[in-house]
Amino acid sequence: MRWAIRLASWGVLVAAVLLLVTTYVHSRRTKVELIPVQSLPYYGELPAFSLTAHTRNAITLEDLRGKVWVANFFFTTCRSICPIMQENVATEVYAALKDNPQVRLVSFTVDPEHDTPEVLAEYARAKGVSPEKWTFVTGAKKDIYRLARKGFKLAAEDTPEYIQGTKHDFIHSEKLVLVDAHGRIRGYYNGLDLEQVRQLVRDVDRLLREEMGDRSD
Repeated sequence: MRWAIRLASWGVLVAAVLLLVTTYVHSRRTKVELIPVQSLPYYGELPAFSLTAHTRNAITLEDLRGKVWVANFFFTTCRSICPIMQENVATEVYAALKDNPQVRLVSFTVDPEHDTPEVLAEYARAKGVSPEKWTFVTGAKKDIYRLARKGFKLAAEDTPEYIQGTKHDFIHSEKLVLVDAHGRIRGYYNGLDLEQVRQLVRDVDRLLREEMGDRSD
């Protein structure tokens, strides 16, 4: 009888150990599945630039290093896609990220002859946005257009080469561009498509978590 009791006790103990091991392994697998490993793709690195913000201060690529930022190109007198795109940026991107100090929005004018710092400052005031969070940028047209085409790779095909650089040259892209803290392009989004704009906001959060992981390594 004692032998049978001991055997039964050992059986219960072994079963308990197996249950604990099985539970631990399952919990480890669940943890791994809950942590996404895949990162956003790379589309190239931005070149150095120096332009003028609506605050009249210079703005350079170095000023934006260490921040995740969203860029786009527009002009204040646009009556076609710009109002829709800028409204989507304001209501979806700015509203969601305005309290995060690690994120910036940067809008470059493609009509710098009209959009002086004073005009852009009035535009920013009308939108009621913080200059520390959303910067509107002007400068020499050739510098802005070179940055758009060679740096952001936007709208290069929209204008025939023989008029590029002349007064008839005009870039007009609806793309929002996600840039990481190292000045690398990580995503393009249609600024007229609300679902893509909302995906951009989700990808900003994803990129911020990726940057935090890089710093902790």
